[in-house]
Amino acid sequence: MLTRPIPLLTATIGVVGANSLVLPPIATVVAQDLGAQPGDIIQAMGAYGAGTALSALVLAPRADLIGADKALRQACLLLILSLILSALAPVVAVLLIAHAIAGLGAGMALPAIYSLAAQVGPVGREKQTIGTVLTGWTLSLVGGVVLAASLADIAGWRSVYTLMAGVTGAIWLLLGRCDMRVTMTATAPTSPLTGLRVPGITRGLFSNAMLMLGFFGAYSFMGPHVVDTLEMTTSAAGLVTFAYGSGFGLAVFLDRFVDRMPARRATLLGFAGLLVSYTAMALSASQFGLLLAAAFLWGIFQHFGLNAVVARLTALDPKQRGAIMGLNSASTYLCVLGGAMVFRFPFEAAGLSACLGVSALCAALACIEAILPCPTCSDGAPSGRPDARA
Repeated sequence: MLTRPIPLLTATIGVVGANSLVLPPIATVVAQDLGAQPGDIIQAMGAYGAGTALSALVLAPRADLIGADKALRQACLLLILSLILSALAPVVAVLLIAHAIAGLGAGMALPAIYSLAAQVGPVGREKQTIGTVLTGWTLSLVGGVVLAASLADIAGWRSVYTLMAGVTGAIWLLLGRCDMRVTMTATAPTSPLTGLRVPGITRGLFSNAMLMLGFFGAYSFMGPHVVDTLEMTTSAAGLVTFAYGSGFGLAVFLDRFVDRMPARRATLLGFAGLLVSYTAMALSASQFGLLLAAAFLWGIFQHFGLNAVVARLTALDPKQRGAIMGLNSASTYLCVLGGAMVFRFPFEAAGLSACLGVSALCAALACIEAILPCPTCSDGAPSGRPDARA
């Protein structure tokens, strides 16, 4: 089954997603082993984000020239190298370098996966195929991250990276056996920077930045909070990710109702829900059961917010969707860097509740942006349509 394109791409995005999200729940045990503070370990997520943003702008366009299938296999090789280096890291500096290399691989892999998903699906069902492939993110959260947290308790954190290196290696081999039959779309590398000239792109990227900065700022320090502040196990930290991922995945059954809304109203729904979710988590940070319930709610509205932002950006200029999504990937992973670096100060000063307060502020700013008049926006199109604006 995994030699068929769609299941293989879904599994691939699950591995890439797990690699990007696995560190926070195990940050405390990594820090203890390397003789560092959890905040020092979280900086590796910043290195990952910086590498991904750079790769999305510089390396990802190679897919147009050599084919997305070949670009994806090259990206997997970078990921395998980074995972082996992470498993062997003797000091924090090596872990940072390893995650920067992983970011370079992810920045090539994700745009290639999205491109392949659109090409290998049945004609006229491209969006459905992309939606299926995107369920890999739920697999990475509910399966990969939770399993990794439990494995770190049982066999140590290095076993987590060793296992992911093995799984990524298997996917690299399967990709070589799978004929995607894709076509090259350019004779020279393209650049996502052309998307900066698209009307409405600045506000669209601002909305995405607020969504992702709020998420990664809260997510990055959730693990250290559960393990250090609440004095619970790494597996318990994984349960928060499980609750979030469950909400994110189950929200797909509500998409058909949200898609009927005007795009700007759907955007406002997502960010208003995130504002409530972050506030609820801040108030319940000391009560693990309530924190889990709030994290489930967080996953639901993060799903709505992400769908609204992606629909908004892809609708700005259908002829430059590749360029625009390159900028989207770059801004997303710059927020990984920002979440690890900027949110460290409120976390060390006042704990997770302070981080969640900043995340709530990000959601509030995005709500304001969605309400403000926009000359390039249309309020009437449903958010799920290709021509929708937000």
